[in-house]
Amino acid sequence: MPVREKNGKLFFDFHWHGIRCKEYTGLPDTAEHRQRCEQKMRVVNREIQRGAFDYRHHFPRGSRLHLFHPELRERDGSATTFADYIAEWHRQRSPILSDGRVVRDADLHPSTWIHDGSVIRTRIVPALGALRLCEITPAYCNALRRSIIDEGRSGKTAGNTMGLLHKALADAVEEGLIERNPVLRATSRKMQRSRRNQRLTASPLRPDEVARFLEKVPDWYRDFYIIWFHTGWRSSEIVALRFGWLDFRRQTVTLKRGRMPRFGGLEAEPKTGPREVDCIYAPEIFAAFSRLRDRAVAVGTEDFVFTSPTGCVLSQEWLNQQIWTPTLKLVGIAHRGQYSIRDTFITLALSSGEDPRWVAQVCGTSEEMIFRHYRHWIPGLRPGAGEKIGAILRSLPLPNLEKASPKPSPEEPQTRVGFEIPPISVAERGGFEPPVPQGHT
Repeated sequence: MPVREKNGKLFFDFHWHGIRCKEYTGLPDTAEHRQRCEQKMRVVNREIQRGAFDYRHHFPRGSRLHLFHPELRERDGSATTFADYIAEWHRQRSPILSDGRVVRDADLHPSTWIHDGSVIRTRIVPALGALRLCEITPAYCNALRRSIIDEGRSGKTAGNTMGLLHKALADAVEEGLIERNPVLRATSRKMQRSRRNQRLTASPLRPDEVARFLEKVPDWYRDFYIIWFHTGWRSSEIVALRFGWLDFRRQTVTLKRGRMPRFGGLEAEPKTGPREVDCIYAPEIFAAFSRLRDRAVAVGTEDFVFTSPTGCVLSQEWLNQQIWTPTLKLVGIAHRGQYSIRDTFITLALSSGEDPRWVAQVCGTSEEMIFRHYRHWIPGLRPGAGEKIGAILRSLPLPNLEKASPKPSPEEPQTRVGFEIPPISVAERGGFEPPVPQGHT
């Protein structure tokens, strides 16, 4: 009874009462996960041999539960409500352990899992939750997609929602609860355009607006925003910063974790993994860190760099409501979310000619994301591109074309094959047989 792998995920494959059971774990195929699964299979094997195996105990959401326990109709797709199914499906995908720790190398980043839960609660369950699993049809799914677009949401929002729904129902197909996935993956051209252009709605601040904001922001938080505007880090990364991650001699910062205060201070590795950022390009960054270190009550390796005046850890939600939004209003800048700080850094860096790869490394993203969402701020991609290479080519010495006399092209040799193909149709020749050369019988 082996532990097997499909699409990088482990599943159990065994027979009981003559029925093959394939039980999917959702765990990535790593040495640690494989060892845990093999240990479980040894237990299952011993119980089957002793006649003491309880399928429901080991696999409460098993793909054959409706066969071995027909009385449990709640797991049958003909009776299971979609709200119950997707709630359990989402719970089992959680990268957060019961003690609050985050699974190392988890399939999902905690912030992604939390966001998925929000989409399930606010969009998917209200639209489909009351239906039985087997009642969900492509028509219902398309209606959900249209309702999102009709709300004025972007194609990206609709695409992400339908993608999440597709994953949930694909697992229901794998478990034998439904026959086919009702979510059609075809994406309209309009939605594809929306995805390509999603960051065209970025609303960065101009340099003069940044200066006005920093002048009026409360003194306690000025260095926080100076550093943020000079780095463009994610809000979850900057509020998690510890003094032990700063190297004042080399002027580098190692971003090891992100923090989500809204969920009890949950911490996990940044989405793109830990990274070291060389901040020597902007002396203002470590000048601000020095001022923060001088005023801090504690500067141990795990003490937070940014706190409130009372020593509390900062929350990006609280900052947005209490500091960011009021300061924008005070200086007369149109309202926008704090994500525009990241937009500001990226767009200013690209428009000034910085290497997109360096920008991506500082921000903790990919060059693909930079080119996909911010390409319009790259100088070479804007109107006027090509003038420099044109000037270089115009400076090249070229032959005087007015004096040059064109040489006639060599005549093609007249080659005869011994016969001419008569102008008759295939039908007149009696099919596709080759014509007989003239003069031959």
